[in-house]
Amino acid sequence: MFKTMKVTALVASIAALSIFGFTSAQAAELKIGYIDINTALQNTAEYQSGMTSLKALRDKKLAQLKALKDQIDRAEKDIMRQSLAMSQEHLSKKQRDLKEMGKNFQRAQQDAQEELAAKKNSMDIASMAKFQKVITAYGKSHHYDMIIPRPVFLYVDAKHDVTGDITKLLDK
Repeated sequence: MFKTMKVTALVASIAALSIFGFTSAQAAELKIGYIDINTALQNTAEYQSGMTSLKALRDKKLAQLKALKDQIDRAEKDIMRQSLAMSQEHLSKKQRDLKEMGKNFQRAQQDAQEELAAKKNSMDIASMAKFQKVITAYGKSHHYDMIIPRPVFLYVDAKHDVTGDITKLLDK
């Protein structure tokens, strides 16, 4: 998601500069800032809290999956130990049950991955919506003509970096 925004911003910035065909005098009047989007977002308290919650959820899901896997392992060992003493019919039932447990385990893994991805995506969308509002308000209040993501520049003086300011505003 961040990569898409970076590419879009790069294309928009290049297009703006080429369309408007700024002369050096006009360019000198421009007030341009840059921001490291990932750093600005990842250093906020909200993002850190969200990642902590996501890690806790991941750990919980991993514990549940480990319990399921242990149950499958015990069932496999029971079948191996008792296979000679069981009737063919009973052994077949145990094997079907084991196979079903394996399918349930795979489903649980997929569900856990999807839930974690959905929560991360939701967190990213909320962060980006807030980020967009904050960066727009900051740009207007500080009279910037453009604020461009850091990867766009080959070189830029650090005095144009607004990352820290935006991170502080995002934390408010």
